[in-house]
Amino acid sequence: MKQRLPAKRSSGWGGNLLTATGDVLVPLVFAFAVGSIFSLICGCNPFTLYGYIIKKAFFSLGGILNTLGYTTPIIITGIATALSIRANMYNMGIEGQVFLGAFTAALAGYMIKGLPPVLHVTLCLLIGAAFGALYALIPGLLKAKLRVNEVVTTVMLNSIATQVTGFLTQSYLGTGDAYAHTEFIEQSARLAKLNSKYRCTTALFIALAIWLVLYFVLKKTKFGYEIDCIGKQWEFADAVGMHVSRKIVVIFVIGGALAGIAGATEILGVNYNFVSSFSANPGIGWDGFFVCILAGSNPVGILLFSIVFGALRYGALAAQTGLGVPLDLINIIKSTLVLFMAIKLIGNNCEAIAGFFGRIFHRAAAKKED
Repeated sequence: MKQRLPAKRSSGWGGNLLTATGDVLVPLVFAFAVGSIFSLICGCNPFTLYGYIIKKAFFSLGGILNTLGYTTPIIITGIATALSIRANMYNMGIEGQVFLGAFTAALAGYMIKGLPPVLHVTLCLLIGAAFGALYALIPGLLKAKLRVNEVVTTVMLNSIATQVTGFLTQSYLGTGDAYAHTEFIEQSARLAKLNSKYRCTTALFIALAIWLVLYFVLKKTKFGYEIDCIGKQWEFADAVGMHVSRKIVVIFVIGGALAGIAGATEILGVNYNFVSSFSANPGIGWDGFFVCILAGSNPVGILLFSIVFGALRYGALAAQTGLGVPLDLINIIKSTLVLFMAIKLIGNNCEAIAGFFGRIFHRAAAKKED
């Protein structure tokens, strides 16, 4: 009997725009309500706080450019995360891959000299992408060949990446200053700013180009369709010849390469040297993960939520200076938003989760009887 492939995925966000909007708005309202409580505790009127953030982020040329500057790497890490999430895998190692990409791009930026700007920037980006991809290859192979849980391996590799890059910068590649950082990259390795006063650089166009390519791949190609099939029915996808193990490795490698590019753009366009705190707290890899979860791994949603998170990042800095509000307050809002979204997702899928654990217990009982 001929097996049938799963039906072609819907092009809509979650299949129904109204339902998807509700799924996002409810957690959003709760998150901002919790943020309002903490804002009052800090002695700041929440309406004043949110109004100030919106005004600073969107109602001036400088605010828009700074917001887009913070948005740029989150777009890349968000779409990188979507590749694995759509295949029902959780690459939690994007942050570590960002660090490897940033670190190696910084080394290439100051060690290589005498190249034309276009070639030097391109080479730094490719080196960052290569090291991000190689680092992501480790959990990819472990998942594909040995079925090792990718959450465990990628989280552990995050810690290794941050610690090793910090150690090398502190002990061998630093400048000896009070805080550990590498040498500044060459002028030829620097991305041009859209306006010298503000954060946004030509990396924005790189991010949008990556987003467009991945949007097309995920929505319009056979590879994107296979990713969705793997996410929905892993065993069935393998049975009909989709070579799941091979696809898993490819998914991780592409995601790692994109994460490496995100880290490289921060060094080449903003920091100009590597320092362990370049990714801020939480890191741009984690923000990309949060954005992807909130967007349901939909590319359009990722783009929109990246702008929201970019505005929150810039708005938080502005509010800290202008209103005396601690940065942690904005992190509370973002974390609460993700928490309520996770609760919503678990609630929507509780039947599937119960069925999953039911099958596990049934198999265990069957083996025990045998």
